[in-house]
Amino acid sequence: MEESISAMSKQLFRAIFAKVGTYFKNIGLDFIKFVMTNPLYLLASILYCVIASFALGGLVNSAILACFSYIISLFIVFTPIGEKLLRFFEHVRKIETKQEKEYLLPLFQDVYMQAKQKNPELGRIELCIIDKLSVNAVALGKRTLAVTKGAIGTFSPEELKALMSHEIAHIVYGDTMARLYMTVGNGLFTACVLIVQALIFIAEWVEIYNNRKKESFSPAWFVITFIKLLFTLILLVVQFLMRIVISISYRRSEYRADRYAYDLGHGEKLVQAFYIMEKIQLGDNRSVLQKMTADHPRITARIERLEILLEEENAMQSAPMPLS
Repeated sequence: MEESISAMSKQLFRAIFAKVGTYFKNIGLDFIKFVMTNPLYLLASILYCVIASFALGGLVNSAILACFSYIISLFIVFTPIGEKLLRFFEHVRKIETKQEKEYLLPLFQDVYMQAKQKNPELGRIELCIIDKLSVNAVALGKRTLAVTKGAIGTFSPEELKALMSHEIAHIVYGDTMARLYMTVGNGLFTACVLIVQALIFIAEWVEIYNNRKKESFSPAWFVITFIKLLFTLILLVVQFLMRIVISISYRRSEYRADRYAYDLGHGEKLVQAFYIMEKIQLGDNRSVLQKMTADHPRITARIERLEILLEEENAMQSAPMPLS
């Protein structure tokens, strides 16, 4: 009896360890796949870790602390926890009412099956809703696609399918994971920056308090002020440059997702949806700096690219067949 219980315990532990091992293996494979398709974000992460380690003192222990914190953050990103956090912060909810299910789910299933045929490795995706009047659709993590109440009320069924196909493309290409990945990196970077700023503030306050009865500033005060200004300048330059580089990558991913929707046969309806969105936005009134750091390309430029593809397709279809 004891031997049978012992054998069952061993089998149970083996099954648990095998399941845990498979779980971590899948996370590792997801990370490797992500890095291979998004090498820019890996370089940005290395830069963030280097800056964070210097911000924490520049010692070996600081570098280990920064890397360890980043690894923990990445573990959260590539597990369902990260996606659940995104859903919470973006106010995403599941489809609940009968009307929502009867209207939206058949549209989503049509697009999902098309994408599944094109990319068999595509996993399960859940369609959700954001209770906002803004006209938008977003993809989050690896399994969430959400449309706003504004988009549902504005677009036709076929235009909604076109938007859904665009958002599925972001999941297929890992763009959604890239955004979550960079959010974690920015979070770690911001935390280190806040620590350094707090230390500078404390040092500045202590120095002022110790010299409150003196008429002139001490040399230590000038050193602290110089460090404060230099740190602020470096911080602004690094953030601005990284923002430009990442924004360029974001804009390219939008063009790529547009092309994916076109390849699935939703190009014309996506153009119609973009025209509606362009009217709502009343054109592009952003400043030069805003355009440089924008996550999305100018909507008229996206329309132009799709219209060129549609014109080329129509020209090929109307061209006479060559004589044999």
